[in-house]
Amino acid sequence: MTRQTTAYVYGSAARAMGAEPLRRGDGEIRRRQQERRRPVARPRRRTDKVSVILTCLTFATAMVIGISYLYLQFQATYLSKSVVNLQSEVVEMEKENATAMMNLENSLNLTEIYKKATKQLGMTEAKDNQVFTYESKKSTQVRQHGSIPVD
Repeated sequence: MTRQTTAYVYGSAARAMGAEPLRRGDGEIRRRQQERRRPVARPRRRTDKVSVILTCLTFATAMVIGISYLYLQFQATYLSKSVVNLQSEVVEMEKENATAMMNLENSLNLTEIYKKATKQLGMTEAKDNQVFTYESKKSTQVRQHGSIPVD
């Protein structure tokens, strides 16, 4: 009797491509085929110089923007502190001016000034015919085009 050998694939009616039944000595043949196969030398991946340059430029731009932002924040803080200091100086100066004005007003004695003007300097009060009033419709300044008459 002749023995008939056929390959059966379970789960599918189609045969697998290149599937052969294992025979004696097949393991040795496969080992030799694997030894013959050498890894294929793949070409090295080159880095794209343009993309590297663009990445460096982007990073440098981000750094410059970040540093300038920090510098502007520092300046804003410094200027706000300077404004506060100047405002406190203005308040102090206003207090000093108010104190000096009060001292000046307290030191003035109008009766003494009147006595000195009339007795020592010989001044007299103006009479009604010596006083001229003028109302300007255009401005508050008055121009004098001649000498003031003396009585």
